[in-house]
Amino acid sequence: MLRRDPRLKPMTLYEYLQDKYPGQYPQVLRTLQRRVRTWKALHGPSPEVMFELRHEPGVQGFSDFTELKGITITIAGKPFEHLIYHYRLGYSGWRYAQIIQGGESFVALSEGLQNAFEACGGVPKQHRTDSLSAAYRNMGGRRSKNLTRLYDELCDHYRLEPTRNNKGIAHETVQSSLPMVI
Repeated sequence: MLRRDPRLKPMTLYEYLQDKYPGQYPQVLRTLQRRVRTWKALHGPSPEVMFELRHEPGVQGFSDFTELKGITITIAGKPFEHLIYHYRLGYSGWRYAQIIQGGESFVALSEGLQNAFEACGGVPKQHRTDSLSAAYRNMGGRRSKNLTRLYDELCDHYRLEPTRNNKGIAHETVQSSLPMVI
């Protein structure tokens, strides 16, 4: 059964044995858990290898835009079109957020980033984003290394090294398990 579906859990196999062979395997759950763990280690799919990120003080700040899902904000009965600009320092986890009316744009990124720098009292060495169209030229699904001219000038002004996440690698995103208060 594990060869057909290595994702099976020991409890699922235990319940199968109880249904298929009533009374023949009364107290084998712990043994089954150990054997499944051993089988998966020897014959199961290789686990994804991740290395712990160690952030150094003053090195990296992250920016992203997000929308509140499942919540509609209205003003005078009309939907308020907005995003939340979110900035976080890699080492301390310090966060800044602000409401951005409309959508993702260079003006919104620039305003949010500069306000975050003012609020935290400094500028890191690197600024990391995903493929924000406000910062990078993303052409038809292909990612270009070219920065937009305005974002390049903003980074030069603050002496920031622009970096970005690898596409589709979830653990590189700005999010963290720390709570954020807006």
